[in-house]
Amino acid sequence: AGWCPMCSSFEPSLMQFREAANSSGKEVEIIYVPSDRQAADVVKRTSSMNMLSVPIGEEADAMKRKYKIWAGAESLKLGMGRRSGVPALVVLDKSGDEVAFIAAESKGAKALGDWPLDDSGLW
Repeated sequence: AGWCPMCSSFEPSLMQFREAANSSGKEVEIIYVPSDRQAADVVKRTSSMNMLSVPIGEEADAMKRKYKIWAGAESLKLGMGRRSGVPALVVLDKSGDEVAFIAAESKGAKALGDWPLDDSGLW
């Protein structure tokens, strides 16, 4: 989210990671699940980082509930049962099944080291 200082400081490392992965032939597609307050902020953010986005509102909230990741500011709306705040990443395989959780909120850019970069069929 644009209002989140941890998110803004994590994004350059995430973009470098994506660039390096893509350059090495391990394509990474990032889908942004917004916690932004306005749709225009989502468009600006995803355009600047060249990524897809889940629409703001109910669809984004459903994804947050599914993966149990949302900003603390959203706890009144989404509840207290989250596994992480933002930023955080969920790595999915080609079938859409979760294969890894990247705890960027607590670990920062170091969390990208938890991304599975092996040949387990993820790529």
